[in-house]
Amino acid sequence: MDEEILVSVRAGLTRVALLSGGVVQELHLETADRPSLVGNIYRGRVQRLVAGMDSAFIDIGSGPNGLLSGGDLRAGQVLLVQVTRDALGDKGPRLTTAITLASRYLVLATVSTRGSVSRRIRSESERQRLRHLLPELVAELGLEEGKLIVRTAAEHAAAEVLRADARRLAARWLSLRANVAHASPPGLVLAEPPLPQRVLRDTAAAGVPRMVVDDSHCAAEILAWSAEHLGLAVPLTEHCDDAGSLFRRRGVEREISAALAAVVPLPSGGNLVIERTEAMTTVDVNTGAYTGHSDLQQTLLQTNLEAAATLPRQLRLRGLGGIVAVDFIDLQEPGHRRTVLAALQQALADDPDAGPASSVGKLGLVILTRKQTRPPLADLLTLPCSQCGGSGRAPRAAL
Repeated sequence: MDEEILVSVRAGLTRVALLSGGVVQELHLETADRPSLVGNIYRGRVQRLVAGMDSAFIDIGSGPNGLLSGGDLRAGQVLLVQVTRDALGDKGPRLTTAITLASRYLVLATVSTRGSVSRRIRSESERQRLRHLLPELVAELGLEEGKLIVRTAAEHAAAEVLRADARRLAARWLSLRANVAHASPPGLVLAEPPLPQRVLRDTAAAGVPRMVVDDSHCAAEILAWSAEHLGLAVPLTEHCDDAGSLFRRRGVEREISAALAAVVPLPSGGNLVIERTEAMTTVDVNTGAYTGHSDLQQTLLQTNLEAAATLPRQLRLRGLGGIVAVDFIDLQEPGHRRTVLAALQQALADDPDAGPASSVGKLGLVILTRKQTRPPLADLLTLPCSQCGGSGRAPRAAL
């Protein structure tokens, strides 16, 4: 299915929408005063040890201290860290010492013990081809064997294309090492590219997505960056007219508004009610106005199947992660329960941040996890209500 990336740039705000077959699949927003730090590499200094948590707070020279778990650390120690999750609420960014550098087809993992091929590549013949190429790719990097991961996007990519990608990754690795040698801690050593470039890098798999950008300066930066770092020419169209018209005309503004609502309509009249709490996200599946089949169990099955197909896209659009508890409508027939769970698993398969879903008991409750790397969409676009304090309910006037 054809993929397309829409980029809208306004003062202090960059928005990127990923469309597949004309339907919005992902939304990414970044404000100038709150840029994402995920992927950035810092020389950090241990600020405070938290013995009871086997963790430490690390001063990275920007914003709140980050949290690093595990390891034998000492106060004042200087170490190289990478951000794996942006600050959420009152929690600082999450850090790791397992540094990775990503290109279009490859990932350099500095602490990996052996090279590997993405599990999402299912063809055994293709996996064997890529495994045999690994030593050549490692040689291009000039590193000892066992530190390279072949991404899903490398499936069916020509050997010379992969070698060229390895050379570009090697240049970035050398840049990192040079920056580390000259940087004074705490501070930034190597930054991730801007938001549109990050989305392009991580979605340019089977083909190069078409991009429509409503800012000429941003468009020029994308073209130059993609040629240097991805080795590709992006089919890019500039679209500069009234502010925000690109997202309005393509229905993205409508999708953003819908992604901020608690109730999500389903095709046959049912709905999902999505609520986020501190500990987890809960999803309630309802038949709503859907009366459907004369057979009640078939009506409930149809609603649950529509919910299973709709939910993964909603989680991506809303940027929701952590634990997700889905209360499907109770199905009496075990075969129907298995059908719904299998449909949900299949719908989640295209989301690299989603973990497996598992059924809990006979009441229709399903638990899944999703990696949280950035603030949810609602946190970026809204503020807690001054009247209700974020509870969604205001005191009665008489009280």
